[in-house]
Amino acid sequence: MLDQTATQEVPGSRLLRRSFRKTFPPAVRGEGAYLWDSQGKQYLDFSGSAGVNFIGHGVGEIVSAMTEQARSLEFADPSRFTTAIADEYAEELLAFAGEGFFGGAVYFSSGGSEAVETALKLARQYQVEIGNSERFAVISRSQSYHGATVGTMAVSGNKQRREMYRPMLREFATVNAPYCYRCAHDSNDDCSNCAKEYAAEVERAIVLSCDKAGAVVL
Repeated sequence: MLDQTATQEVPGSRLLRRSFRKTFPPAVRGEGAYLWDSQGKQYLDFSGSAGVNFIGHGVGEIVSAMTEQARSLEFADPSRFTTAIADEYAEELLAFAGEGFFGGAVYFSSGGSEAVETALKLARQYQVEIGNSERFAVISRSQSYHGATVGTMAVSGNKQRREMYRPMLREFATVNAPYCYRCAHDSNDDCSNCAKEYAAEVERAIVLSCDKAGAVVL
């Protein structure tokens, strides 16, 4: 995790930083789970970049694949073209996902927030296409995080992240998140009854939406 007390920031940087109350060391190199700053200090990247980098830094195989692809084609507008490499990757992902996704399809996006935002739009489009145009509400879990855009924050239950932007957000119903340490249902069994209780919360939220629920995001 980056040391927030470090002060060797790039002089005159024009980057719009996440916080102007702190200074951030410039990262110059990464290898595996480690980062190095411009002063040679090593950091264990506990944050996993933005929380999801499980591949590691500086993996040569990935760098080579990206370079090879960029030499032939770096981007083709998916509203106008398909590419063989994207088709191959989609097939690989569906095979990895298992039998439940047989015959499915993949939509690629550039990050988590965009992926969730697209899923929300797709869920809404599906409801409209089958004649349920009144269905728009999205049920999610309390204290959940689904992205940093306005749309994804509207379906995220994390109160602290939402507070500043609440006047801009739609308000949807939330249900409790399964959490053994502070279980909302105080179950003393092997969690099977808890699981049923949490599932029942989702069902009740759908009923209470009065036919407005269009999706559940977990």
